[in-house]
Amino acid sequence: MNPKHLEKIKKCFDLSKSSNPNEAANALAMARKLMRKYGLSDEDIEFIEMGETTSKSRIQRKPVVYVGVLVSEIAKAFQVIPMLETNFEGSFPQFIGRKDAAMMAAYAFDVLYRQLMNARKQYLSTLNPRMRKQNKTVRADRYCEGWVISVTENLKAEKLPVEEETRIESYMKHQSQAGKEPEQAKSMRRKGGSRDDYHSGVLDGSNVQVNTPVHGTEQAKLSHSVAP
Repeated sequence: MNPKHLEKIKKCFDLSKSSNPNEAANALAMARKLMRKYGLSDEDIEFIEMGETTSKSRIQRKPVVYVGVLVSEIAKAFQVIPMLETNFEGSFPQFIGRKDAAMMAAYAFDVLYRQLMNARKQYLSTLNPRMRKQNKTVRADRYCEGWVISVTENLKAEKLPVEEETRIESYMKHQSQAGKEPEQAKSMRRKGGSRDDYHSGVLDGSNVQVNTPVHGTEQAKLSHSVAP
């Protein structure tokens, strides 16, 4: 599917809404002619503004809970649907919806996930070096859960409108028929950790400032401010 062909046809459909009857009729006829020429369907045109963007951050195929929450809350904030793209390089979060929103969601995830991993590494360095590795892991997990909960509270997450969700699902079905079918991620939680670990994560996460764009009209702005 050539994007240039789609854009050309979309412009014709836009012109077909003209208040001038002759101009509208000619534009519609041209759109249909181009569709036949390029072998495109009505669905191809309907989904011209839809797309998917895959994050650059590799995660586990069965991600731990805090990663799943981060993916889910970012998807809500940008009104897209999250999936998991798995290939020979590993598994990566994928966001599906309007092209601009999907791109910004993937960008936001990459920025926050990188900050999360840095915070986790820093927290691990504060734990007793004699502590068993397994205990360190579960305590760091609890810390990360608190961090993510704190950060995502600043995301302006909104419920995806039913009509938009239906449109995205139709697009996903259309893509799966074309052989492109990502999977849904199922999270896992390691038992252990303490309330203190969790609250430490909440405190550090409160220093992360996240400003999401309104209705996908401006670029995502994410910054990390360190409290004195």
